Amino acid sequence: MRRWIIAGVVALVVVSGVLALTWTRRAPAQTAQPPAPRTVAVVKTDLTDVREFKATLGFGAPQEVTGRRPGTLTWLPAPGATVDRGAAMYKVDNRPVWLFFGETPLWRKLDKVGIKGPDVKIVKDNLAALGYKLGGAADELTQATIDAVKRWQKAEKVEESGVLDPGDVVVLSGKVRVESVAAKLSGSGEGPLMSVTATGKAVDASIDARQAEVFTKDLKVTVVLPNGTETAGTVRSVSTEAKSEKNGNGEETAVIAVDIGLDGEVGEFDSGPVRIRLTSTARTGVLAVPVTALLALREGGYAVQTKEGGLLAVKTGLFAGGLVEISGGVSEGMQVVTTS
Repeated sequence: MRRWIIAGVVALVVVSGVLALTWTRRAPAQTAQPPAPRTVAVVKTDLTDVREFKATLGFGAPQEVTGRRPGTLTWLPAPGATVDRGAAMYKVDNRPVWLFFGETPLWRKLDKVGIKGPDVKIVKDNLAALGYKLGGAADELTQATIDAVKRWQKAEKVEESGVLDPGDVVVLSGKVRVESVAAKLSGSGEGPLMSVTATGKAVDASIDARQAEVFTKDLKVTVVLPNGTETAGTVRSVSTEAKSEKNGNGEETAVIAVDIGLDGEVGEFDSGPVRIRLTSTARTGVLAVPVTALLALREGGYAVQTKEGGLLAVKTGLFAGGLVEISGGVSEGMQVVTTS
């Protein structure tokens, strides 16, 4: 009886295996079909390369003022004060050191008729601007000039010597704002005293040297203020000296200083982070595809893949807004493969 049961079980297993093998052999083979490539049309459009850079709102780059008159400091201006032509920058032994406008500092004592030079011209230009009449050549110290110096000294309530020493005036390019004061009262009147800036608000930017070529003097830019509002600005200067500065990753990067004047209002802001936006390049009526349609060729350059599968070498132009300008055998409306 047991042998009969075992034989029946074996027979059942064999029959089941045969049936399973038969079904497996008869089941139709199924293979996955690759998805059709995604394509996009070549379009004719206008491309504009708009760039943004981080910057800082303030009063422009500070300039150090160095005292050259021996003696004791008896008065210093407060940070934030403004100093105009003919006003005292500071006092040494209670005698003012005045601000004159110009580009050439005094380097010698002006005390004799007949002395000529740009320093004489600085003195005569400033005395004329302050309302004193002078005679003779623009860069020559005349008796009339010495007399004018005496009248000015009398008005300033100092000794009427008619003589100016190099330490009597500070020559700067214009009206200034005191940024900070390093010197202390009772300290020496010689050496670094304070830092000054222009009186108008400005924007300073440290631009990666690899991108600084887009900035040129008198370039118009948009300044995005801390609250998101925008105002106009103009590039006043671009430094020709690269300096090393650490980027966000702590890596040393060569940067160029760019000074930007403000053409519009900035409201209540005196300082803070801002962004500089500018249009560096604009191209109109060009053929373009998404950057993801470009294929890098082994031999160099780029190509696009047509809908039919062929490769077409192209020349690239401006990259902007995720698109790239292409030329070379392509036409508007042509379908090319893209990866996204």
